[in-house]
Amino acid sequence: MTQLNDYKEIAAKKVALRDAQLKKEWLVPEADLPPKNIKDVLNFPEESGYLSASEIEITNADARTIVEKIKAKEWTSVEVTKAFCHRASIAHQLTNCLTEVFFDEALETAAVLDELYRETGKLQGPLHGLPISLKDCFNLKGKASSIGIVGYAFSPEGGMPEDAVLATILKDLGAVFYVKTNIPTAMMTGESFNNLWGRTLNPFNRDLTAGGSSGGEAALSALKGSPLSVGTDIGGSIRIPAAFQNIYGLRPSFGRFPTFGCRPGLAGFESVVSVNGPMARSIDALLLYSQAVIGAEPWLQDPRAIEIPWRSIELPTKLTFAVLWDDGICKPHPPILRGLQETVDKLKAAGHEVIEWDPRLHLKLLTLAGALFTSDGGNRIKGLVGLTGEPLLEALLGLTNAAEISTSKLWELQLERNIVARDYLLQFVGTASQTSSGRPIDGILLPAAPCAGAPHEKFKYVGYTVAYNVLDYTSATFPVTRADSSIDIADKDYIARNPTEKEAWDSYDAEQNHGGAVSIQLVGKRLEEEKVLAMLKVIAKVVDYKQ
Repeated sequence: MTQLNDYKEIAAKKVALRDAQLKKEWLVPEADLPPKNIKDVLNFPEESGYLSASEIEITNADARTIVEKIKAKEWTSVEVTKAFCHRASIAHQLTNCLTEVFFDEALETAAVLDELYRETGKLQGPLHGLPISLKDCFNLKGKASSIGIVGYAFSPEGGMPEDAVLATILKDLGAVFYVKTNIPTAMMTGESFNNLWGRTLNPFNRDLTAGGSSGGEAALSALKGSPLSVGTDIGGSIRIPAAFQNIYGLRPSFGRFPTFGCRPGLAGFESVVSVNGPMARSIDALLLYSQAVIGAEPWLQDPRAIEIPWRSIELPTKLTFAVLWDDGICKPHPPILRGLQETVDKLKAAGHEVIEWDPRLHLKLLTLAGALFTSDGGNRIKGLVGLTGEPLLEALLGLTNAAEISTSKLWELQLERNIVARDYLLQFVGTASQTSSGRPIDGILLPAAPCAGAPHEKFKYVGYTVAYNVLDYTSATFPVTRADSSIDIADKDYIARNPTEKEAWDSYDAEQNHGGAVSIQLVGKRLEEEKVLAMLKVIAKVVDYKQ
């Protein structure tokens, strides 16, 4: 363990080590970076003049196109890896999205893969030569997994002792790791900010949060610094940042993808389980990843992975959705309601059916989530920040100010969780009496968050996502449009129903939110990853969002 004692000194040393791994030739000179008053920096990497035409072509391609081009010998893995290392460096300058950087190792891996293909004519696997970025919590041997905790910056000494199971599988499939990305402290708030790495900014509007806890992944992906990102989700941590950056994100049910070997923020907490999943600018990238990882039979390496091979799915020609406009706790802001309305209108115009969803169980789900997450009285979080005496962020006070509960009380809460899950399933299946087909709905459409991004430190409400963590339902996000201050005007006469809603609505400013990403959430039942991704393709075609 480092001998440094002051948390600021430890953080400064860690950041300096990260910065030393960024190659000078891949960085834009400070004078040429957009000034702070330029909020939307999505197009800067391409317009800066610092990326070559071939680098732009490569980084604009989606993951499936990249592996196909490598297979066709049009691109090499080294060429692709260099391009993404370069663009990731610029993305980091714009948003502060990276934590661990290991470009040289990535290029060595890419060269080995190229040599293998040249000599044998065989690919390492379906992800051969594809750069993949990882959220900071995924363990890689010899690398830190600091998860935004200053006390973990150099602990264990020499880095983590082994790869996470998922990392091992991805390597075996041919992936090239090159960066890890920023998160909130212990991955337990909705904004990617911590005392170690600082704050990640949203490239759609740098005055708005990138979300959390996979905010670094989402910002990097939106700036095309990664063709395929891997995040985690325990309360919305894939879906919220994916929504705030208008990329696609999949939150699978527990067991579909391996989770063993990640550094958790709440080690041992299983009342609401954490999962990992892909994030990308295309649905094909999510499909490529999901099919490859499940095809590698992760249940042979992770004892809690479920032995369900990838299943082919045939959707009905006419899909039926339920729409949840408002969960009864926090009404969505105008851009989100507009995006949801546009989605519903386009689906109906395409011949699909949309009925209403009654959110009667959502307050109970939110209350349960809060009680479960605070069941240890915040002792785990307090212990982590106490390693160096770093200050506890205000956003974590809701977790740490609660009283610790007894084991018997925890059991009661978990029993209540199971009863509510049964009630929700019955409501889902019971929609058969409301649909024209006589079948239950295929999925639920609702906001991923009540806002299209929020000012820094103002995003608090995760009720639209955490409900489905409690239920362990497969869910995903998809982009629809962007916030527009000329039409997304708040109703000045609206009276908030509770303090949570008042806080969310007080933070809404149409001008400040202009250009923010507007995405919607799609929810299926448990273990319906194949169906949710198939429905996502149908919806995306109808919505026709232009990135």
